[in-house]
Amino acid sequence: MQSLKISPFICRRAGLEPLLRELVISFGRSGYVALFEIVGTTDVVVSAVRHQLEDDYH
Repeated sequence: MQSLKISPFICRRAGLEPLLRELVISFGRSGYVALFEIVGTTDVVVSAVRHQLEDDYH
């Protein structure tokens, strides 16, 4: 999550919206994916977190 504070634009895009991004968080043999939106020059809003093996966000 520290990388969101430093440079959120390095995370991969999530769809067509350029400010909607996904951050991959390693944890053990798999990990999690956090869906977030960049809402300003210093702020992001995390809207969902899912396990990498799940199909979609809940």
